Amino acid sequence: MAWSLVCRAAIPGPSLGLTVHEMPALGEEDEGLALVKFLASPINRVDLMVLADQYPIKPRYVVDGEPIPGFDGCGVIVESNHPELEPGDIVIPRELGLGTWRTHAVLSARSLLKLPRDTPPLAASLLRSSALVAWLLLEEVSPLREGDWVIASAGTSCVAQFLAQLACRKGVHAILVIRDRECMPETTATLLGLGAAKVITESELELHGGEALQENIVLAIDSVFGSVGQSLIETLVPGGKYVLLGMLGGTSGSLTVNTKHLFNRRLSFLPFRSSEVLNKMGAANSEALFQKVALLLTNGSLKCPGVHFVTWAEGNDNQSTLEKINAESKDVGYKKLVWDFQ
Repeated sequence: MAWSLVCRAAIPGPSLGLTVHEMPALGEEDEGLALVKFLASPINRVDLMVLADQYPIKPRYVVDGEPIPGFDGCGVIVESNHPELEPGDIVIPRELGLGTWRTHAVLSARSLLKLPRDTPPLAASLLRSSALVAWLLLEEVSPLREGDWVIASAGTSCVAQFLAQLACRKGVHAILVIRDRECMPETTATLLGLGAAKVITESELELHGGEALQENIVLAIDSVFGSVGQSLIETLVPGGKYVLLGMLGGTSGSLTVNTKHLFNRRLSFLPFRSSEVLNKMGAANSEALFQKVALLLTNGSLKCPGVHFVTWAEGNDNQSTLEKINAESKDVGYKKLVWDFQ
């Protein structure tokens, strides 16, 4: 049997339900399709925002007419009617939103990207929405040179931890901004160990701004928005770029941009969508990049952040698990959770 979490319409907002259905099967007529068994699927903050009707993107894949959540994940080919996919191949979605909170799915081979077979499932599941995003932010948003400084909010997120490692490899100095917490020494040591040049708290950034950093910051990457994003803007040197990656602080926040920012300091303000950047790169270049980053993860050049695995419980109440996760996701020190289907 196959199991899927589905998103059901409800008032005041959608709810989750677990549905069981017959194992998908391939027929001779199903050319270009593959049966995938999912191995690991991260529970991203954006997934929780989608379920709470706080994000403009909705699940696109359905089972029995009900949308399946899950933006990212990793699976293994069980059966294939496509010459380039064989049983045992490790695959990830080419684009986010494949509906990965399920045990099995029959999917178009064109929607899947094959990775080296020795890619660990956790690394593969974090590749598309975390490691690759960090790479694109450093390589495609703004030309960065050795010795440049960048600053990023949500400093303990998977993207920020990958970004610190990649920046260090590039000779770029990364400042990570984290929420105030009791375990500051331990958290700071972990991030510095990954390659971050500096670690500061949101309160320190708000109180002292760029004066406390005393560095020429050319790129600010914001995953929080609101007051934190405003503080990041003030750290930029003339000609610097502010990039909006996410809105973990909620969509009700705002930024104030005035003539000082636009005319005197000539700052640029950019939204970031990895899918748009990859489309501009072209299919061949983007696929080569996936393989390159996968190799860094597989050979240990890039370390995966610490996560908490959540065991997928067939027949049990995974919705209550998600409700607990949603509450805990607002806590300081929260680690990304990953569905473990194995």
